[in-house]
Amino acid sequence: MQKRESLDTRGIQADVTLSGEAALHFRKLLRHGRAVAALTPSGRALARACCRFIDPTRPQTIVELGAGTGAVTRCAAARMHPDSRLIAIERDPDFVAMLRASLPRAEALEGNAEAMSALLAERGVARVDVVLNGLPMPSLPEPARAAVLAAIAALPGNPWVAQITVMPWVFRRFYTRFFEEVRFELAWRNLPPAGVYHCRGALAAV
Repeated sequence: MQKRESLDTRGIQADVTLSGEAALHFRKLLRHGRAVAALTPSGRALARACCRFIDPTRPQTIVELGAGTGAVTRCAAARMHPDSRLIAIERDPDFVAMLRASLPRAEALEGNAEAMSALLAERGVARVDVVLNGLPMPSLPEPARAAVLAAIAALPGNPWVAQITVMPWVFRRFYTRFFEEVRFELAWRNLPPAGVYHCRGALAAV
């Protein structure tokens, strides 16, 4: 029997087949390699760290880039205010289908993070409070990385950007090139230990 996890917060129920999630993630890792980056979906400790600046006491607009199988998306949906809006952008159609089936509170969009500005404009988003970024920014091709960073810099609201890393501390200088403020949080209980760069003040010229 497959192990299942039930997450119930403020009347929100989301059942997720964990073995199916891990199997899909592993297949995508074998097929796409560094584009997936992590060997396994983010653990609970890493997901909680990533959602640090989601405020359960007030409505926010939260955008997730590279949502994958939804490990961070689940945490965000459980933590956010009932009137918050969670938009998960993911280019892989299989991941998008999984997100839509298991997380109805999230708006799962199939598309590239580089097109974030257009995707949000189509949905009337006037302000973004938090960006949850699961993309492997240091290993992205330069044109794609520049496009994503430019899109983040153009977001209205000067959002906090939570950048997941599976190599703690290594890329701090990398992120200080693109943001005025960079804080690091270690998720040592994650397997393997990982972390989150909490960044703010995206620089327009990237």
